[in-house]
Amino acid sequence: MNRRNKPHFFLIPAILLILIICIVAPERTFSQAIMKGRVIYRKDARPAARASVSLLRKNKVIMTDEAGNFLLRMPPGTRNNDTLVISSVGYENLILPVKEAMYRTDFVLTEFSKNLTPVTVKYFTSHEVIGTTRESVGYFRSWNYDSTGGEIGRIFKVPYAEYKVDKIRFKVSNMCDTCLIRLHIRKVVDNIPGEELLKDSITLTVNRISLDDKAPEFDLGAYDLLLDQPAIFIGFELINCKHPGRKDCSFCFAGTEQGVYNYKKNAAPYWEKTDDFAIYLKMYLRY
Repeated sequence: MNRRNKPHFFLIPAILLILIICIVAPERTFSQAIMKGRVIYRKDARPAARASVSLLRKNKVIMTDEAGNFLLRMPPGTRNNDTLVISSVGYENLILPVKEAMYRTDFVLTEFSKNLTPVTVKYFTSHEVIGTTRESVGYFRSWNYDSTGGEIGRIFKVPYAEYKVDKIRFKVSNMCDTCLIRLHIRKVVDNIPGEELLKDSITLTVNRISLDDKAPEFDLGAYDLLLDQPAIFIGFELINCKHPGRKDCSFCFAGTEQGVYNYKKNAAPYWEKTDDFAIYLKMYLRY
């Protein structure tokens, strides 16, 4: 038999291997998928900067950048059985099955609907301050300033049927040039922080500050914040810090009265409790 006409039996295993790779590779790529997208606001198509993007069934949370873009690496098996949740303060959560979200490029957030029914104006003349009673500081809690979506604060029990929150005062040691802090006021369910009560994103810029300086505060007078919750959670989210010309800096919450404080490490709603530090935190209200 002519050598050139001999069947190439040695090619059969190679062909089978190629077929197996062709079958398995899509599944491998499928299990290690990367979701990319841009989050915008419906009202004016602005990019939703620092919105949280998470997977419902896994403790996987990231934040959008200043242009609203995100890149989410999907753990194996996520595409078929998980849900994407995108949230931003003042907007309704966008909830989509991952297998549907994979085919989108833009994700649109809608503002909470405004209540246009007539509002009864109520006047409160009595004032009270709830929270820290001592001004000296003895405890410090360092905090990650890399926009993780983490939050820290404490629960206040309020003995009034209705009340208005005027100010929130706190103490920090900030060795960065400037830091941006977002305020959160939440309902309390089973002694755990829950749904957000603030429908606006209220932030405060804190410049380089020591504990001897005047304590920063959120002035809520313009928001006319009327509440009727018997207990509320006051929390702070450190969005970012800027320190040009330096490699790093430090940011610490400070206080003097030990107690139970709630915190979470990222935007996912997994709260922890600790009593090994304190936060100077005062709430000024009218009732």
